[in-house]
Amino acid sequence: MEVAPLPLACDGRPQMSFGERAALEGVLAQVRPKLALEIGTAEGGSLRRIAAHSQEVHSVDLDHEPVLSQEPLPDHVTLHTGPSAELVPGLLAAFAAEGRNLDLALVDGDHSLEGAAGDLEALLRSPATRRTVILVHDSMNVEVRAGIESVGLNGYEKVVYHELDFVPGYIYAEGVAQGSVWGGLALVLTDVRRSPGYTDSTRQPLYQEPFASIHRTRADLLKARAREPESTD
Repeated sequence: MEVAPLPLACDGRPQMSFGERAALEGVLAQVRPKLALEIGTAEGGSLRRIAAHSQEVHSVDLDHEPVLSQEPLPDHVTLHTGPSAELVPGLLAAFAAEGRNLDLALVDGDHSLEGAAGDLEALLRSPATRRTVILVHDSMNVEVRAGIESVGLNGYEKVVYHELDFVPGYIYAEGVAQGSVWGGLALVLTDVRRSPGYTDSTRQPLYQEPFASIHRTRADLLKARAREPESTD
């Protein structure tokens, strides 16, 4: 059987770009979570990769039928079906009551401003996230980005570092989402104290975030498309 030089580039199921998948894989390889949570599962591409590196995984989604219709999930994956706003706080409270720490969370559920903010706030307010790697997918989307920003990450003492363009998103060139901006991974780290290696700011200060420039490029593309003459064929 032929093996691709980079298998993730051949997997068409996950709804993440190659760069996002590689970043997720790298984070998982470093963290090796004992306990992980995914909010928003879709067809289960990222869930299966989280499960491959984790001892116990919990998935929250409105509908798990797309992932259940495929090959069986590993035994250490538990599905919680329903709105994340209702399920996640109780799940986190149960972890906290047991004295457990959530090592990794992937937020990829409700992509409205309120939904993204609510999921992130639930994680940050929980005692179960005292030392946690949080990834938020689609941080390049306007609604999701506004949701992340509205949380006020600098106001949480436990947040020791955050990088909203940890992996930048992109403008779709084709398909039903053509011309829209999606993708991107935001990184939020919580800890009981700040390690010496961090900069003075909890928000990465080393580079200009590409969010604004990508949205300017989108605006320019849409203007150029509007000026194109209509086909007479």
